[in-house]
Formats: sequence, C-alpha cells, structure tokens
Amino acid sequence: MSSATPTPTPTPSPSTPSPSAPPTGGTGTSTTWFTSPQAVAAAQRMAAAGAVGDPACSMAAVGRPDPSLVPQVGRIGIGNSGAYWCLIW
Repeated sequence: MSSATPTPTPTPSPSTPSPSAPPTGGTGTSTTWFTSPQAVAAAQRMAAAGAVGDPACSMAAVGRPDPSLVPQVGRIGIGNSGAYWCLIW
C-alpha cells in the first residue's frame, strides 16, 4: 500500500511596501538653475586662457560638471563657453 503525500503549495506572502529612502542631503528644497551673466563671463575668461579656474566660480570644469559634487542649495548660476563651465552658488 503506497500512500502519496501531497506536496504543499507555497503561499505567497503579502507584499509590504518598503519605506522610501531619505533624501541625500539638502533641506528637501529643489534647486533653481539659471544662466548667470557672471558665470558666463568667468567661463569665457577660462576659455580664453585655456585654463580651468576663476575666482568667481564655486565650481569650474572642462566638460560637464559632475552633479554629485554640486550641493543642494536654493539657486545655482551657470555659464559656459565652449567646453568650460562655471557654477556659482
């Protein structure tokens, strides 16, 4: 006499939403980006000199600046000339 034992069917567990990740810095406000005449002028000076860096810039770059290096602040002025970028906050 053979007795077959039924295989139990797994019951799906209820889906529990995971909490969303907290913001990574800042005060929860969004940043306003705007074209700044001062940043444009600084980018033009850098392009003319062929060198990165200007006292007016909080961040200067050749090529696109890395967004992870930019703080979350209320306003950031930007300007570029060719590949040179100036960000002021």
